[in-house]
Amino acid sequence: MMVSRRDVLKIAVAGVLGAAVGGAGGYYSRQVEIDNLKKEVEELSKQIGEVKVKLEPNLNIYNWTYYINKNIIEQWAKENGVSIVYDTFESLDEVVAKLQTGTSGYDVAVVSDSPLRELADLGVLEPIDLKKIPNFKYVPERFKNPYFDPENKYSVIYSYGTTGLGWNNKEVSPEVRAWADVFEVDRHLGRYKGKITMHTDTIETFGAALIYLGKDPSSMRDEDLREAVELLKKQKPYLAGYASTEEYMEGLETGRFLISHAYNGDIAGIIYASDEREITVYKQLEYISYAFPEEGALAWADSFVIPKGAKNIESAHAFINFILDPLVSAICTITVKYPFPTGRDYVPEELKEDPVIFTPDEYLDKLYWTRPFTPEERAKRAEYWLELMAA
Repeated sequence: MMVSRRDVLKIAVAGVLGAAVGGAGGYYSRQVEIDNLKKEVEELSKQIGEVKVKLEPNLNIYNWTYYINKNIIEQWAKENGVSIVYDTFESLDEVVAKLQTGTSGYDVAVVSDSPLRELADLGVLEPIDLKKIPNFKYVPERFKNPYFDPENKYSVIYSYGTTGLGWNNKEVSPEVRAWADVFEVDRHLGRYKGKITMHTDTIETFGAALIYLGKDPSSMRDEDLREAVELLKKQKPYLAGYASTEEYMEGLETGRFLISHAYNGDIAGIIYASDEREITVYKQLEYISYAFPEEGALAWADSFVIPKGAKNIESAHAFINFILDPLVSAICTITVKYPFPTGRDYVPEELKEDPVIFTPDEYLDKLYWTRPFTPEERAKRAEYWLELMAA
């Protein structure tokens, strides 16, 4: 009887997760991981009878910092004879600026929902051929045909999450529960002056301020943006600064920061032992918590795109297909602690049920999705941001 792909995946994942949970206190060494992944890829190929496609010898990838298992990238490249250049960015503004030129030099990039629609409208994305991505069938229905890309013409889901507040539960009291905690001086903002950070991304920081003010976080009304920037100006003297992913992760871990405006997966990556080269499932910093603000929070979905002018189209599709494999996506979730939709059924229960990683249903009604901005609207927001930076 032919073994199904799903059965093969269950067997393969059981082996990898068993090693992850039981090996050396949760640590799974890089070489052992590579060897096991190689065997699993070979076994899957035999069971499914995958057809090899001639791939280009190079692949240039642009992704967020700390957002994938680097071992599997290297193993995939080795198995397929592809040389990879893997660059990272720290904000949506960065990736939009790079891709909107239409000459980025990248073959695969990871872009969030509203900017993705903007880039598609600018004509700087190549269409994706779903026939070349058979693992798309494992994408849950709710992540197909998203509002920002109906019919998945230009994108395929990568990961998703929320942006809230990471905080030190040993040093901070009472618990962080709301945006008010970081915007009102008589609350945590004044109590922990010089120990709080806001995000470097303009969509995130303006979004937080607008949600606190009871406004639409995608608002372009001058009166709303003026109120938001004045609020942020009043907040600014009490901050340690505006921190990127690397900065706030390191700052929260060392105690330099006590509260940080942060992505949920970054905070999960601090709570659990996490490294882009290790598969681990144990907690190492339980004094770090993640607050989903009671006023609501921005939600986002990151997706694969192929930038205009990409020279390695076959390799790009093959790489996207590889990451969508439920086993590979599960390994990515276990590694960086961000939720990869196709792999949810294969991650340990501890991670699957952790609200910091997979957003609970009760929070869904309080999520705000940022609408696409026009280039003119983005430029207008940039002016307000420059005003804030100069204050």
